[in-house]
Amino acid sequence: MKVYIGRSKVGGRLRAPRSKSYAIRLIFSSLLSPVEIEDLPYSEDVIASIRAVEALGVRVSGAKFEAREGPKIVSERIYVGGSATTLRILIPIITVIGGKIYIDGDYTLRRRPLDAIVEAIRYRGVNISSPRLPLIVEGKLDDNWIRIRGSESSQYISGYMIAFCLKGYGDIYIDPPIASKSYIYLTRDILRDFGCYSTININKISVEMVEKPNLVRKKVEGDYALSSFYVASALVTGGSIEIYDLPQPRDYFGDHSIIEIYRSMGAYSKYVDSSWYAEAGDKYNAINVDIDDAPDLGPSITPIAAIANGITRITGVERLRIKESDRIETIINTLKSFGVRASYKEGFLEIEGKRDIDLKEAVIDCGGDHRIAMMASVLALKAGGVVENAQCVNKSNPNFWNDLKTIGGALRIEN
Repeated sequence: MKVYIGRSKVGGRLRAPRSKSYAIRLIFSSLLSPVEIEDLPYSEDVIASIRAVEALGVRVSGAKFEAREGPKIVSERIYVGGSATTLRILIPIITVIGGKIYIDGDYTLRRRPLDAIVEAIRYRGVNISSPRLPLIVEGKLDDNWIRIRGSESSQYISGYMIAFCLKGYGDIYIDPPIASKSYIYLTRDILRDFGCYSTININKISVEMVEKPNLVRKKVEGDYALSSFYVASALVTGGSIEIYDLPQPRDYFGDHSIIEIYRSMGAYSKYVDSSWYAEAGDKYNAINVDIDDAPDLGPSITPIAAIANGITRITGVERLRIKESDRIETIINTLKSFGVRASYKEGFLEIEGKRDIDLKEAVIDCGGDHRIAMMASVLALKAGGVVENAQCVNKSNPNFWNDLKTIGGALRIEN
């Protein structure tokens, strides 16, 4: 699919896309107690997580998910598509419930490392046949604890939080640094509704199943990182926008922190009563920001940095190399295509802002990376451009291109 994007002024009112991170954690939590999930977004990653829990004995009937006979492996093979979240939560659960299963995914997921989990379960009663997909997981963890590196992915930690809740209790020891900590807090918050409570210390997490509810009813929250591409589109094109049905920002650095980041760059950006209101500023300022706790914000910050006065430095970007693409490389190449200087230096991404009138039209191949496609669309709304392989947004937000049209984007879609 190609999307041709013309210069547009974007603005209006739009409901926030649903969070795949939240949805996937709810789906895996159905292994603990039955759950009815409202507003489930059927993106590719969410569908992959549904396949995964079905392979572990969960029956899905409409919005209801239930493991009637307890979690156990009922399928010999699981295909998880491009969903790293699904894969990295699934493997810990399999190691705890025990058994043997073959797992594979698409080409974007086959390139992503699994070294941390392979190291963690070595000599613990479980074998993983390879540190890359495809692979076989076989065996059962020999105790209710695990020690794992926190630098590769927090998703393993979320997986063990769910897995040890299944056993009743467990301890997770984390070798620092810990990347993407905001998603550990998200998992903690979700598990409370399933009767499982977590104590998070500096490098240790203890979980305990206190009570098992008969049925949990939850609505999937709106997603700040996905919403940010609509907001950024308004900010770079001189518009104003309201994104509604978003959760109250939490008290730690996470995807919701993009509200304050945009404000610090010179936009009007404020959360009021479940809505994010934003309006373009007269000019934008370069910033220094660390995104290690919420690395998905990298592509959200980049379009504003591209037209800000000065040089923006984004630290905590190392994990961007093992996303759907090497996002450090694809961000730099995308910006250069639009005429913006960007480079990677000594642990940070540096973006030299330029006048928005100097952006040039570009043709972008997103490399199978949904956030790169969305990021490119923001700059294309200012300069004009084409996004190739644009169907990659289906991974997280299948409605993205139609939503962009709804708020004024001049788009032509060619299948």
